[in-house]
Formats: sequence, C-alpha cells, structure tokens
Amino acid sequence: MTIVVVHRSVCSQSSDAYPDTVSTPEAARRGKPIVGVDSSAEMLRLCRERAEVAGIADRLTLIQADFRDFRLSEPAQLITIPFHTIGHLVTLDDKQAGLRHIYTQLAPGGRLIFDHFVFDPEAARRHSAVSLRAEYSDAATGHDVLLRVTNRYDFEAQTIRIIAWTDELDDDGVLIRRQYRRLSFSWLEPDQTRALLEETGFEVEALYGDFDRRLFDEESPEQVWVARRPDVA
Repeated sequence: MTIVVVHRSVCSQSSDAYPDTVSTPEAARRGKPIVGVDSSAEMLRLCRERAEVAGIADRLTLIQADFRDFRLSEPAQLITIPFHTIGHLVTLDDKQAGLRHIYTQLAPGGRLIFDHFVFDPEAARRHSAVSLRAEYSDAATGHDVLLRVTNRYDFEAQTIRIIAWTDELDDDGVLIRRQYRRLSFSWLEPDQTRALLEETGFEVEALYGDFDRRLFDEESPEQVWVARRPDVA
C-alpha cells in the first residue's frame, strides 16, 4: 500500500493530527512506501535529510509539485492532506481542481483523509488586530527579533490575507531590519466541503469533529474527512 502525504509534514515525527495512526516515518519503518508532495524545494530537501537520519530514505519518494498536478508512478491506496493544507487553494475552483486530481491518483477503493478548521467569524473579528506572536534571539546574529502578525478577512470570498513581519533589533532596541511575509489562505464551510467531495466523485465515509474521532456537531472545532474513491468509477 502506497501512502501519499501532500504536505511538508511528510517527515514529521508526530502523528498528532491523526492520533489513532502512526507517524509517517513509523509507517515507512513498517515497510510502507511513502510519497511526499510539496511545492517547496527547500522543504523537500529538509525532508530528505530527516528521512536519512531516520533510516527510511530508501522507502521515501519526494515529488516537487502542486497537489493539483502531481503524478504518481502507480495509484495510491491512501492520500492525506493534513494541517488544514487545503486552505492554501484559495478559490473553490482551485479546491475542486485539487480534489478532482487527487481522485485520479487514487486506486479504486483508495481513501483520502484531510482536515480543515471550522471557521468562527466572531473569533476572526476578535483576532484581526496586530498581535505579537513571538520574541526570540536570532541564532546567527544574536539580535533580538519580534514577530508580529495581522489577518485581513474577506467574509464573502472566505479568504484570509495573513501579513507577518519580523523586526530585528540592536542591543539598544533600535530597529535594524524589518522583513514582511504575506500569505493568502481560505476556509470552507462543512457543507461546501461535502459538496466538493461528492462533485469530484468521492464517497464520504466519515466526518469527525476533531482528531479524536468525536462526532461532528455545531460545537466542533475541526472537520476531519474520510472519503473514498468507489471501487467502480
């Protein structure tokens, strides 16, 4: 059984996202071939290094690609998209294209497991101000660094513009350098997620409300989906 992880977590030592499963490295140690997909060459390089340290590099294949267009040498029995990664596909059309393509890379009867947060508009309004997320010392320079983040929400388009910046300070607290990073993200309502899965040919096997497999309800913080490609297309 080939396991495909569509995210840089492919070499993570943790299985916290799916606590009743083993981590990807542990699955590889048990003889499962693993394919990791990520669009970042740097993250794939780090993953390869971790795999070599863990002694599983011979069971790991890494593909630099978007998950709307990656190609496997053979169909997979399981594809996972952990850590809310589907939100990086900002539009509904992009999400549909991603799910439709993943469907083509699964063997008949193969499963897709992914998670996404449940958006809370009131919490979003409370957390839209600039916040100090971290204060640390840069290992290379010894300078203090402050990390600040703010989010801009488009409630109609269901998108988030995340703007983060670091301020590097000298010993007197004077700003030496400021660097900005910007990221577009998005969210899906559970009924939209179900509709996308069904439109792209999947059968929904389960929807959980958190990673402990509790049933989904109005209070759930997560939507954890288990979908299956039918045995007969």
